[in-house]
Amino acid sequence: MPPIHILFADDDSDETYLFNEAFEHSGIEVRLSYVNNGNSLLSFLKTNPLPDIVVIDINMPHKDGLEALDEIRSYPEFVSLPLIIYSTSSNSKIVEASYQKGANLFVVKPDNFDGMVQVVKKIAAVNWKNKVKPNRDQFVITED
Repeated sequence: MPPIHILFADDDSDETYLFNEAFEHSGIEVRLSYVNNGNSLLSFLKTNPLPDIVVIDINMPHKDGLEALDEIRSYPEFVSLPLIIYSTSSNSKIVEASYQKGANLFVVKPDNFDGMVQVVKKIAAVNWKNKVKPNRDQFVITED
């Protein structure tokens, strides 16, 4: 079985490094691609084979995560692409906007490496091939 291809969109190189290390530490085989802003994210999706999952940081330059989410969902070819919003905040307005704009999951960034490992395991455990819009009670993922 080929590794899961994840496109990780985050302008913080430390966050990108930790995300990659968490997958390596968890033993889950993934192929990670990276972009560092919302404009590059859209460009990547339009010019490369589609990844299995896209993880989008909420706070990025040029186009934030919600703007990128909204734009991605406006293209018919990306309607079923699994999109995860990734944020330090679990603010209910941001969570609700992410849900309404079509995110498949909302992941709250953990504040330590062990938490990050738990989060990536939860992301990898989802059956992304048959993913439908989640129920509200299953939309937010934390390290707990």
